[in-house]
Amino acid sequence: MTYQMHIIVGHLGETPQLRDANDQKVTSFSVAVNIRRGEQQITTWYRVTAWNGLAETVCQYLEKGRRVLVDGSNLRTSAYIDRDGQPRASLELTANRVQFLDSANGDAAQDDAPPSSNGDEDEIPF
Repeated sequence: MTYQMHIIVGHLGETPQLRDANDQKVTSFSVAVNIRRGEQQITTWYRVTAWNGLAETVCQYLEKGRRVLVDGSNLRTSAYIDRDGQPRASLELTANRVQFLDSANGDAAQDDAPPSSNGDEDEIPF
């Protein structure tokens, strides 16, 4: 048995839209992952597909520009020709989990942060 898992962190390039496909809910959205190499910034775009309940949640809470972590599988590439007639490639990923990393107003999410430990394990925190 083989399994592949990919984790990406980036910003949504568009607001996801929910649609039906063969009696299942589905959405696709793009995620821009930025990497700095010296003074240069390289952006890699991923096309992410989410299904059923995950698709509904993504469409309900996410919009263009939001920062997300996507845990996905089934990474694949597809070739296409852009508007200028240039050959391009697309990275596509099926989401298993999507974690929202900021709030709707752009603040870092505090609810998803792991509890902090101050070393006083014997004390009750309330």
